[in-house]
Amino acid sequence: MRETPAPFYSLINTTLDGDPAVVVVNTALRTFDGRDAFPWHLRIVIACRGLGEKGMPNPEEVAVITRLGQCLEAAVEVDGNAVFLARITARGERVLLYRVHDPEQANDGLQHLLATSEPVRAWEFQMEYDLGWNLARPELDLPLRDSEVN
Repeated sequence: MRETPAPFYSLINTTLDGDPAVVVVNTALRTFDGRDAFPWHLRIVIACRGLGEKGMPNPEEVAVITRLGQCLEAAVEVDGNAVFLARITARGERVLLYRVHDPEQANDGLQHLLATSEPVRAWEFQMEYDLGWNLARPELDLPLRDSEVN
């Protein structure tokens, strides 16, 4: 099991090209010294169905996608293989971002979910090698730029 810092979550209300967005970022990763152990960037996109104003999920939909997100998280974080980076809810979708140690293990867990369960919502994932954490910068830097950080 790889050592990771205790998570510290920042809730950010922001916009994406004028549309509302709610972002939760594990800001403890901004100063994480063990980044080299998690060189892979995992992006999971869940399509929302029940939408309210401006593409934001309604309360019932939030409950559904939150439960699905917990299942996805359990599949990738086995044995400390991944660390949560951020969750972005905007434009009719929820995006989950993780940093991953072993991409094959994470891929196997996600493929198993795809093969063995009928998803409550459509979802897909992409994993890229990103040793310098460049793909994580937009979310990790967001709390520094946004004035509505909680």
